[in-house]
Order: sequence, then structure tokens, then C-alpha cells
Amino acid sequence: LQVLNLTRIYITKHQRDVVPLIEKYAEEWQLTGNPIYRPLWWLSPSDPVTFTTDDQFLIGDEVLVAPVLEKGAVQRDIYLPDGGFQWQDSRSEQVFDGGTFLQDYPVPLEEVAVFLRRS
Repeated sequence: LQVLNLTRIYITKHQRDVVPLIEKYAEEWQLTGNPIYRPLWWLSPSDPVTFTTDDQFLIGDEVLVAPVLEKGAVQRDIYLPDGGFQWQDSRSEQVFDGGTFLQDYPVPLEEVAVFLRRS
């Protein structure tokens, strides 16, 4: 039952938050050839940490996704790329400077860590 409820929550979030972003960046892709899903170095090519971070990704230039990949884990390390901007946790609304390393950042089982880029 818990899995079914989590599945419903994720489907709703996906339709509400992710689909419009993908549609927006699909249009950009058609115009520019820029990928929809991007590595962290896309935003911060002079930040060496972004080249070694392979378990996070960007949706366009505005959303950073850091999924939990370890079974049963409720926290993970997250790197927020530098580039003269800040990142806001979409869940807690806490704001962090770019270039920040968040160690053992809490991510509840029913969530995915998502940060929104702020100018």
C-alpha cells in the first residue's frame, strides 16, 4: 500500500512539475540543440567539482536533481555548482550559495532532492 501511495504522489509531482519543464526545454532543444538533461558542468564549466559529479543532473539551466541511489538511504551528499548564483531547496525553501557541498543532506524516502536555481 505504501508503494502504491508513493507511486501516486510521484506521478502527480511529475505531471505538475517535470512535464512543463521538459516541454519548455524540448522547445529550446529544437532551436539550439542544447540537451534537456544536462551535466552539472553545463552551468559551471570552470568549477572542477562538476566534472566528477555523475549522480546528479540538471533539467535545463534551472533545476538540479540529486536522486537517492542507495537502497534505504534517507540522506545523500549533494554538490551545488558554482556560477554566481544560489540554489533553493524545493522542499524546505532553504537557499544555499553555489559551490556548496551538502554532506548527508536529508532526503525523505518519498522525496527526491530538487534545487531551483536563483539569480
